[in-house]
Amino acid sequence: MRDGRTMAGGVGARAGHIAGIDGLRALAVLAVVVFHLDARWLPGGFVGVDVFFVISGFVVAHSVAGVRARSFGAYCAGFYRRRFLRILPALYVYVLVVALAGVLLLPTAEVTRFVELTGAAAVFGLSNVALLWKAGDYFAAASDYNSFTQTWSLGVEEHYYLLFPAVSWWLMRRPQGGRARWWGIGAVGLACAVSLGAAWWFTQHWRAFAFFLLPARLWELGIGMLLRWLGERVVVRGGAWWSGVALAALLLSFGVTREDAFPWPGALLPCVATVVLLAVLWRGGGGWLARVLGVGVLRWVGAISYSLYLWHWGVVVLMRWTVGLDTLALKALAVGLMLALGGASYRWVEVPLRRDRRLMGLETPAFFAGFAVVAVVVAAACVGLLYAKPWIGLAASNDAAVWNPAFVPAAGACAVARGTVDFGSGWRVTYRPACAAAGARRLFVVGDSHAGAYALLLHEVAARGMPVDLYTAGGCRVIDVDDAVLPPGCAAFRARALAEVRAAARSGDVVFLPGLYTPLYRTLWDGAALRDAGEARIAESEARLRAVLGRGVTVIVEAPKPVMPTALFRCADWFNRGSGYCRPGWHVPRAEAEARRRRPLAALVAIRRDLPGVRLWDPLPVLCGARFCDGYRDGKPIYYDAHHLSAAGNRLLVPAFLGVLGR
Repeated sequence: MRDGRTMAGGVGARAGHIAGIDGLRALAVLAVVVFHLDARWLPGGFVGVDVFFVISGFVVAHSVAGVRARSFGAYCAGFYRRRFLRILPALYVYVLVVALAGVLLLPTAEVTRFVELTGAAAVFGLSNVALLWKAGDYFAAASDYNSFTQTWSLGVEEHYYLLFPAVSWWLMRRPQGGRARWWGIGAVGLACAVSLGAAWWFTQHWRAFAFFLLPARLWELGIGMLLRWLGERVVVRGGAWWSGVALAALLLSFGVTREDAFPWPGALLPCVATVVLLAVLWRGGGGWLARVLGVGVLRWVGAISYSLYLWHWGVVVLMRWTVGLDTLALKALAVGLMLALGGASYRWVEVPLRRDRRLMGLETPAFFAGFAVVAVVVAAACVGLLYAKPWIGLAASNDAAVWNPAFVPAAGACAVARGTVDFGSGWRVTYRPACAAAGARRLFVVGDSHAGAYALLLHEVAARGMPVDLYTAGGCRVIDVDDAVLPPGCAAFRARALAEVRAAARSGDVVFLPGLYTPLYRTLWDGAALRDAGEARIAESEARLRAVLGRGVTVIVEAPKPVMPTALFRCADWFNRGSGYCRPGWHVPRAEAEARRRRPLAALVAIRRDLPGVRLWDPLPVLCGARFCDGYRDGKPIYYDAHHLSAAGNRLLVPAFLGVLGR
């Protein structure tokens, strides 16, 4: 639609609204909400975001179709004004409120360490990059418990908006049907094809990249844009039939799309179905489809869909960390909170600021400078809250001296210098005591995250004059007490670590090999039961140990420690202790703990029998009482989660470990 009016910045009026699109947005956001409430209800509901991408590609192109501007600069200024007012105010409010709530309620844990930084990155449209860097996978636990994970899609759209003005300006200035215009449309089509190829390749080789970044998502926004530029003179016939087929395909994709085949080919069906539905609504008269999608409740949900998309995820994550989402009543409460917060954000943030004449009337430099200042303030607030968390947070696990196994105590009579360097897929940490005597015995520690979780204990060893070298990589034990699949890079890590130990160790030195050997009750995050462990790979493990024993060192192997049914840091506070996840508790009969570790203990005993130079150190008698193994002792947590020891647990074992070193 064109008229002679002029908006701020010399930009003319935009094209009109298309009935039914809000209803289509509602279907997309509701699919995402249902998936996040309980993925079993709608296993492919996450493709609602892909529907949003196609709609955005179309609607943004439609919104500028009737625009006139004096210059490209004026066109960009007008375009970005509208995008800023549409997206950023609601995002800023969400980030501030949820960052504060997270600092108050989320425990201090590895998985929460980068939550506030993700929020700060979201302010600048970079959360998708941050999530790729730190979490690695949208479907991973770190993403499921990060209250800003959903902002990855805003990052993708905002990166698209960096490209869109130049492409759309060039197309709008070319005559309809002209060769130059067709060349431009062909270039967009080629870019979509390349992006589709990138989605195919990266889904197989680097799925997180395919999920989070624009190169593998550009085609989804691009086909929406192409529909708008190619469909101006098209009339869709048989709209009722096409509507039925496309709507059925879209709803089917919500149910059958698999996470392991996404975004290629999983995003293809919902995106193509969305293009067809948009074409019918725009160029096919709408028909029954427009009437169905125009139902009042769908129009309202579609209108608030952006704010609902933001707030639904904050509600899900904060409830996961606190009261839980395991009952139907809690899910109903979550839906009520989502709708209330989304509606409030739309009513009191989105609409007033989007229509504020004073904002639209600001001079271009003042407008964008104002948004830049607000963005910096919001991001700085996120970082400030992160650093203030130990003082203002309500979670018990903020007390690092009690909970954090890597807590560094105040310097005592013997100062210890600690250094950390990358070491393949893990880390090498050195503890160098100032009081070490010349030629002092050294302690070498190699293992999985349980080796790293002995950081405080190792510091105490070093403080008594014994230099320590720690090699640690998650999931990478030296001794294979079962047939678990090794994480990527593990074989190379332990080969390199043991080679360094062999080269540096002298007669009289000690090699300590801790690890997670006891089968866990369930996964840390979703509570799912774990499979039974397979047979131990004893021969391969003994071969690795013989190479170390040949240096005349003493090898101490940690016996399997007891494990808890529940991660203590998730259940340490009045506001999370009553969740369904915490129900199994942390009070395990000692007989049950002994039975649980019987099989891996037998494997380690067999290794000790075959290799006389190996000693077995058993922490269980210290960690457990006569009848029970408890997660707490004297009000302090022995465990940090379900199997790693806390700082208090480390202190509990120091005397026993010093005793075994002194034998």
